[in-house]
Amino acid sequence: MLIGPLKPPQISRVPLADKSEGKDQPSNDEVLQTLHLPYCNCLVVLTKWKVLIYNYKPMALVSSFKRSQNSIESYGESKKLYADSANTNLFEGVMKQTDLRYVGSQKGKVTFYMVSSTNFVFVFQLLLNSNPVSTFKEVGIPIIDINKIDHDFGQELMNDVEDDETLTVFDKNDSHRVIQNGYAVEKQRGFLQFLTRTSDTVDEIPIKRMELRLKVMFNFGRTILDLAGICEPNTGDEVSKREHMMILLPHRVHIMKFQDFKVQDNIFIDISDGIRLLYVKESACVISQTAELQVYLNYIDIGQKNVTTQKLSVQKEELLQDVLINGNILSLVYESDVIIYDLEKDFVIKRVTTRTKLSCFGQIRDDAKLLVTGQGFKLLTNRGSCIVSTMDDDDTTSEEHEVSLFTSFAAVGGSLVMSSPDGQLSRWDLWFEMPSSFTDVRYTKPLILLNDNNDILIFAPTSDSSANIPFQTLKLPTQTINNCISLIKANGPLTMLAVLVSNKNILLIHNMVENTWHSFSDLALVDMWWLGNDYLFCHSLDEDMNEQLRCYHFPADKGFSSDIREQLIWEHAISAKTSLRSIHVNTLSRYKLLRLKSKNQSYSSAENMFKTAEILIQSDEDLRTIDVISKVNADETVNIKVFHQHPAEKMFDGRKDACNWILSVNGGYLAQCRDEIIKWERVDERGWLFCVVLAGVERTLDVVETDIYLIKDNEVVIYSLEDLWESQAPMATVEMAEGDYPAVISPDAAIIHSIQFVLAREVWKLIPRQAIYLDQLIEHHLAAGVSCQEIDARYRSLLHYKFSLEKILSGKVLTNDSLVNIISLIEFYDQGPKHSGRLEIISNCLRKIEIEHWDYLFTKLKLTPRDLLLQCIEQDEARVLGVLLMVFLNYDVSKKSRTAHASPSSKQDSKEGDMNKGALEKGSVSTVLNDEDLMLQVLRLLVHTAAASEVREEAREFWDMSFQLVRFIHALDNENHTSLIQRAIEIIG
Repeated sequence: MLIGPLKPPQISRVPLADKSEGKDQPSNDEVLQTLHLPYCNCLVVLTKWKVLIYNYKPMALVSSFKRSQNSIESYGESKKLYADSANTNLFEGVMKQTDLRYVGSQKGKVTFYMVSSTNFVFVFQLLLNSNPVSTFKEVGIPIIDINKIDHDFGQELMNDVEDDETLTVFDKNDSHRVIQNGYAVEKQRGFLQFLTRTSDTVDEIPIKRMELRLKVMFNFGRTILDLAGICEPNTGDEVSKREHMMILLPHRVHIMKFQDFKVQDNIFIDISDGIRLLYVKESACVISQTAELQVYLNYIDIGQKNVTTQKLSVQKEELLQDVLINGNILSLVYESDVIIYDLEKDFVIKRVTTRTKLSCFGQIRDDAKLLVTGQGFKLLTNRGSCIVSTMDDDDTTSEEHEVSLFTSFAAVGGSLVMSSPDGQLSRWDLWFEMPSSFTDVRYTKPLILLNDNNDILIFAPTSDSSANIPFQTLKLPTQTINNCISLIKANGPLTMLAVLVSNKNILLIHNMVENTWHSFSDLALVDMWWLGNDYLFCHSLDEDMNEQLRCYHFPADKGFSSDIREQLIWEHAISAKTSLRSIHVNTLSRYKLLRLKSKNQSYSSAENMFKTAEILIQSDEDLRTIDVISKVNADETVNIKVFHQHPAEKMFDGRKDACNWILSVNGGYLAQCRDEIIKWERVDERGWLFCVVLAGVERTLDVVETDIYLIKDNEVVIYSLEDLWESQAPMATVEMAEGDYPAVISPDAAIIHSIQFVLAREVWKLIPRQAIYLDQLIEHHLAAGVSCQEIDARYRSLLHYKFSLEKILSGKVLTNDSLVNIISLIEFYDQGPKHSGRLEIISNCLRKIEIEHWDYLFTKLKLTPRDLLLQCIEQDEARVLGVLLMVFLNYDVSKKSRTAHASPSSKQDSKEGDMNKGALEKGSVSTVLNDEDLMLQVLRLLVHTAAASEVREEAREFWDMSFQLVRFIHALDNENHTSLIQRAIEIIG
């Protein structure tokens, strides 16, 4: 998950209570917390004296509640906010599952709770005339999954909305002009029409009226450590409304049932040393820390009123400050550390340590966390990998940055609001990655970023891209900002793009070659995938909310109808009894030839057909495969002919997790479920055996051809699918740098591309970075016995191929490994009349390694320093000669004498060393540098190259080397008192 700031934040001030407002007003009011209320467009800002209600999008203060001096003295200062229905799963043992399904969908009242310093609970209700469905449709913030709302109930909510709740502000100079948060507004409801907007008909988001009321107060008399509340959906009878509250006290959990906030029942469950209420492994849970600082999870059975305890393997002699849960990942927050813990495997995944105290930490999206300290902030993945960082880990000063002011935040969609105690409210617009799985393994998957301003950023480098790779930016064909973009999918060759505006049920198809947009309305899509280059496979809902699988054809070269029904080529209704977990669409890297025989034709005239893709449908217990049978034309275009369904395979055995991806491999399947790669292998006609082949996987970056790229343990690991199937070692591993999170793979160039967010006072931009792993691939192929010819043919054209050979040679020399294979590959690469590649690789290797390793290299090459210089002279390789000369002129024989020779790695190496010892001594560096004739030959070549060069910088470089050699010859001549310097000057002249 890639996420980062789009631009500098917008800053506003919270109206803190001030002495000037009255005699009983405080002088030390400050912001304590910022909280987004679920299922609505509301943000609550809590100060010591005030409760402020903001419209979240667009941001505007719409209501407030101010406490009096008497209230503060009687009930204590405000301390913390808790949202109603923020964790509905905690109440599974208290409420019916059918009631939980509709929690948050009620209209009219939104509840939240404020706890004071003396443990009073203030129950506030926000009165508004909207509901989650209408808010989602009109505002476009992702507060609800519209596809999971019952059709009749959702339509009832949409119809039950009045239009008189909009706050109306008129232009001061024009009473006919309506202003909403600085924008002109058209007061109309319904779907906004794309492609036909003009500057005079720009719709903006209206701000709704809200009324804040204090409903009731409770006094518990004991320290409240945590609180969760939930109001049941409207039943039409105000008197019979029911509410529930779960409160964590120092020695127990107190569960209360209310009717219109009048207590009807109490449940007490004894648990000591509690810190937080959590929902873990389908159970309400309390995390606790004993006096000995040991951390425990206490699973609560509300029906039986008993507790099951699990001890966590966390070694930290410090008090816990906070705890977060996301799936099976637990985040334990200490004063300056965050421990990321795997609950299922019971071990610490990672420790994130900061130099200064944490000011706030929390979940910013489902797959990203935000950590803020006095020296900056970090955006982290759920497993602790750093996506963006403004912290300097080498900076030991206590100087604080601007973000150090912030102590609380709330995030919705593509924006983030942070608050500081002094009243600063900062809104950040974000770039965030659109989730997309690989569907066409013939192509690499691009990175697609989105923001709330209708901008789409596509990053898709190719194998021949330079280091400066441009981003492709697209703008949605609309001037409205109330769009919730839930899906963006690009086809393999990046010629077509599909965009779903989910709050308006609009599908946009963009032809990226012709730069044209096509709009289709009234489509309820759950997900979509490109099938090949121009077929769009959709998981959709019909008018009765029944699930359908449909395939549409959008031929880029022929155009298509504005009526999407004319593009439909196949549809399939999913049984209401089938509970889908996931759907995976995989275009094959190599089409499989099928021989289909028609009943009315002879075998000789049968048409050749290919299996070009497969669709894998995961339900509760089984997996169903649909083969896509196509005709492949001479120009390699594909025409889908048949969708062939196979019988379901019962293979999941009660596993409830939806798979991230599933691939057919070796007659079985590889799949990622949570952080594990699982192999399913057929053992008989109907039986399957599964095993975990790799654990601790944070993310699958891509699958291209037969290779898979994974993020694991802060590294990118690269496997062939065959090696992963057999649980073999990876072909390559690349360590991830902090703040450089991998985004895109260029397998043909052996490059991993990452994106770095550069954040400064005046510069906010995205910079692509590269990591090369070609040397590891070459070593892997050499170890596997792949021929030099095959390796050279595959990678020779890459710019960094020579550098990779040099890196491999240097590494093996430093570790005294066998050089047989790499020297053979270098020799093969250097085939031809000139040996410049080989000479350059050797010279650069000598420059990088220590002197004590030279003899080992020369022995394996069966060369001497003299031989290298002579070969450079013979091949007229002045640049390589210059590199060698600089290396040899800086040769310090004392280094070699102070360091023992590296011992040979085998008896064969020892024997070869003895055989070449004499030759090396005769051609050693010290002997070569005292060879007057050889030095003059070197000088002559350098001077000739400098004089012949037409490039000023290049000529200056060779002249500098020539003069440096002359100075060396002068020193040599002073010792020997010969005519050497005179001959050198003649060459220069």
